[in-house]
Amino acid sequence: MKQPEELNSEFERNLTQALRPVDAPEGFAERVIARAQRSAPPAGKLIQMPLRTRMWATGAIAAALLTGVFAQQTHVRHERQKAELAQQQFDAAMRITDQTLDDVRQQLQHSIGD
Repeated sequence: MKQPEELNSEFERNLTQALRPVDAPEGFAERVIARAQRSAPPAGKLIQMPLRTRMWATGAIAAALLTGVFAQQTHVRHERQKAELAQQQFDAAMRITDQTLDDVRQQLQHSIGD
């Protein structure tokens, strides 16, 4: 089995060989320039949709946008309701904790006072 250093140097030799410069065939540049001068740029096609199709497409896009806006507003409203519920639960937990701490303080004061 070959050592890693041997594999590396063999890989580098192969890579150097594969990436060596190669001269273009005779007349290559002239053929490319001649072909570029001969061929005209491709003409673009202008596709026009019928009016009825454009109206349907416009309506579909508008409906999709409205649906997206409605879905976003619904999501925001739902998140706001969840936040309000979490705040209410937190407030209730704090009231219960305060009441419990007050009761414990009173019991401690009562037991120390005895």
